[in-house]
Order: sequence, then structure tokens, then C-alpha cells
Amino acid sequence: MATLGAAPAAQRRPSPLSDTARSSHGMSMDNLLQRAPAALAQRHAYGIDTSVYSPPQTPASAVSEMSTTPTTPHGHPLSGPFSHLYGPQRTQATPVPVLAIIPLCIARVAEGLIFAVIFPYINEMMHDFGVPEEQVGIWSATAESVLMVTESIAAPLYAPLADRFGRRTVFVPLVGLWGVSALIFGFAHSPWSTVVLRGALGLLAGAGVISRTMCGELCDKSNRIKGFALFSPAFTIGVTIAPLVGGFLSRPVPRLLSESWTLFADWPYLLPSLVTAVVGGIASFLAYLWLPETLPPRLRNTSAHRYEAEKANSGGGLKHLLTYPKFQNVLILYGLNNGVMFSWEALFPLFAFTGKSIGGLGLSTQQIGVVLSISAALSIVMTIFMFPILHKSMSEANLLRICLFMYPLAVTLFPLLWALSHRTGYMPMSACTILGIQMILRRVGDFASTLLDTIVLDSIPGPEYLAMANSATFSMAAIGRAIGPFIVSSFFSLATTSSSAMSAKRQLVWLVFCLVSVPSMYYGERVMADTASTSDEELQRLEECTFEEEYDE
Repeated sequence: MATLGAAPAAQRRPSPLSDTARSSHGMSMDNLLQRAPAALAQRHAYGIDTSVYSPPQTPASAVSEMSTTPTTPHGHPLSGPFSHLYGPQRTQATPVPVLAIIPLCIARVAEGLIFAVIFPYINEMMHDFGVPEEQVGIWSATAESVLMVTESIAAPLYAPLADRFGRRTVFVPLVGLWGVSALIFGFAHSPWSTVVLRGALGLLAGAGVISRTMCGELCDKSNRIKGFALFSPAFTIGVTIAPLVGGFLSRPVPRLLSESWTLFADWPYLLPSLVTAVVGGIASFLAYLWLPETLPPRLRNTSAHRYEAEKANSGGGLKHLLTYPKFQNVLILYGLNNGVMFSWEALFPLFAFTGKSIGGLGLSTQQIGVVLSISAALSIVMTIFMFPILHKSMSEANLLRICLFMYPLAVTLFPLLWALSHRTGYMPMSACTILGIQMILRRVGDFASTLLDTIVLDSIPGPEYLAMANSATFSMAAIGRAIGPFIVSSFFSLATTSSSAMSAKRQLVWLVFCLVSVPSMYYGERVMADTASTSDEELQRLEECTFEEEYDE
């Protein structure tokens, strides 16, 4: 007697993946999505083993909680790679929860401000503290990089806290402490106090980790791209306007304020810190008013059950995540992409400020500020309006390839910019046109960051790993921000020592930047290969389920 549910050899149907079988049954992807859950249920009712086709089993203590799979505050399930196997698909996109995302965006802007606001004045600040001129660069670099070092160390510590106590409970006070710490930095009075206070800011990296986690949980797969199109550029905006805030507001007496403002005369770098603190305070206040808890207690318990099961099976939750192949590739790409992005953030102001005689544009601080402001505005407009259109018009694989290629392509325009403007005392229209094209290219390159924010959600073993995954990517991003700009800035400084515009030494920095971009393009291909394999696995599982259902009928 044949085993229950198994067809006799003579009656077995062709392989579910057979093109002939697929066409003979006239199945579309929509048919598969609708019929797969029913097929699974029918096989289970007949007592047939469904472990091959069903998602990973949940611990017995959590079986009764299957109906409480983590959801957005609007009640929609957090979308994983196989979420459509759990129930019917939504036919319409969920509205983006703009009001809830706004505090996250403002916190992201504050993060960018904290990171970059000291860049315009840190050298002068160290000199004012009595550091000899030949040692200013060492102390400045230490103060700039210690933030990223402490961020990379502290970020993983906040995921367990957010999983245990809730996202909002941890996020709101952390952002408030960000603001307070940013204000205290303005009262630094020595090189060592500058380094220590800067490092303390990095210890609060959990705000950045949790903001990305909450944005992912506030959205579902139908509106994820639009949600992150609002959220992701906020950090770039903060980094872009930070040099303007730091350069324009440092030493405000008597340039901006009268000498009666003795507080700002005694503490000349307090005002930029105060502005940064206000932004952090606003983010914390609005988060308290508008931001919902995306991991309420009932979901926290379910998530904990699943996490403990995975931990028992794999020998450690973090170990399991870091050894998960799909996440490994995304994690490495995160660090590489941040290295490329912030290499640009370091390189462009250097190139713009450096005199034309040694390979730059010779722009004034005010002119550089105008260019950066236009670039920031372009980033907002393009990410909100252009990115979703591009995402709909092509595959994610092709879009990621294009984005990762844009930075090295934009870098090749630096020599052309110099060639068009070095003989004049101003920027001719031809050079301004090339500069505009370069701005657009690099902002398309920034789309890779937004795309990676969404890909992370599909590269983890399950939604219970989201906070942990964001903390790991945050740490890797901090490492990339520290290493990339150091490499590129060092080669640019070397290039300025060449007296010949056509010498290899002068042009070497552009080649180095392109070489720094190559690993990110390689890992981009690996990430897209993982995404394609996931899609193939989903299709195979769906087809198998549907064919079994038809046979049983």
C-alpha cells in the first residue's frame, strides 16, 4: 500500500519546476500566492509531513502566539522573505506613517550633525587649547575618529535592551541624552576633554540603531521603499549642513553677536553645540508625542521565545546572525558603502577649498556652503521623488548596480572640473554644468544606502533579529566612515605636493577612490545573487505546494 499522500510512480506528475507542467496548468505567481497556504493546510490535515514546505517551526511555548507575529502599529505583518506563506497578500500599499517617521528623521539629522559639526573648527579649536601647530592634525584626527570607535563598540549593546524593554522606551531618553551630551561638548576646555566628550557621544549610538529598527517596523513590504525614502536621506542632510552650522556659528562674537554675549565669548564653540542639542531635544520631544511603540509587550514575548529557540539551536543569537550567509554579505557591503560615501564627504570639501594652483577649485567657505546646501536640497528631492520611481521601473539588482557605480563615475569628473576652471578666477558656466552633473550622479549613488536599509530586512533569519542586525550594520558603518576618508584624504594630501597637473601623483587620488569603490560593487553582486536565490526558493516552495494541492484534489 502506498504511503498516505504519495502518488504511485506511474501516476506521479512532472516536477513542479518543470516549464511544461507549469504552462499546462496555466499558473501565475498570483495563483501560487493565493493557493500555497491552502495546500499547506490540506497536507497538514491529512497528517503528511510538511516540514519540507513549511516555514521553520516555532517553539511549543509560542505556538499559541502565532497570531501575534510581529506587526506594524497598523496591524500589518512585518514582511520577511516567506511572509506570503502565512496568509493572503495585501493588494494595496499601506499608507506611509509619516507622522511617526518624522521624529526618526529629525533624530537622524541630529546624528549627522553630531558626526560632522566639528569638522570646520576642530583644528582651530585644538590650536586655541595650546596644541602646537605640528600636533594639531593628530589631536584633530583623534577627536574626529574616537566617536566612530566608541559607536562601533557600543552599538551592539543596545539591541538586547530594545528587545527586552521596547524600542520607544530606550529610544526617547537616548535621543534626549544625545542632545545633552552635544551641549556639554561645547564646554570642552582642553584637548583631552574634547576627546573624552566626543567619545561619550559615540557611546549613545543606540539612538541611531533603534531609529532604523523602528522605521523598518513602522513599515511593511508594501510601503517600505517610500518609508525609507523619507528616513534614509536625513542622515546625509545632517552631515551636509553640519559644516555650515559649525563653520558659520563658531566664534560668533563679535562677528554675529555683540561682545555683551560673554557666554559665547568665553566658550567660542558653544553655539554650534547648542544648535545640535536643540535638534536632538526636538527629536526626543516629538518622539515622546508621536512615536508609537513598535514592539509592545505581547510581541516582545513572542520575539523572545523565537530568539531563545534560535539561540539554543545555533549556539548563540549574535553568532547565528553573523554566520548567516545572506546577512554577512549585506553587513560587509554596509561597511564598504559607508566607506565610499564618507570618502566623498571628506574629499569634496578638500578639493573645493584647495587652491587651483595645486589641483583644487579655490572656492571660499561661503561658496562651498552654497554648493553643499544645493546638494542637500537635491538629496531630499531626488530620494523622495526619484528613488521610488527608479525602484518601480527596474529590478533591485540593476538599481543597486547603477547606484554603486555612480560614485566612481562622479569622481572621474574632478579632473575635468579643475581643467575647466583653473585658468580663471571664477567658475565658468561649463564647470558649473559639470558640477551639477556630478551632484546628480553622487546623489544617485546615495540611493544605495536607502536600498541597503530595506534589503537588511530581507537578509536576516527572522524579524526577532532586526534590532541586532541594525546594531551590527551600524558598527560596520562606523568602521567604514573611519577608514575610507582617512585613505582618500591621505592620497589627496599627497597629490597636492605635485607641481605638475599631469603627473601621476596628482591624479593618483582619483584612481585610489575608484579602487576603493570596487569591493562594494563586488559585494553588491553577491547581495543581489542572494536576493535572487531567495526569490527562486520562494517560487519553488509555492509551486511545490500548489502542485501537491492539485494532486490531492
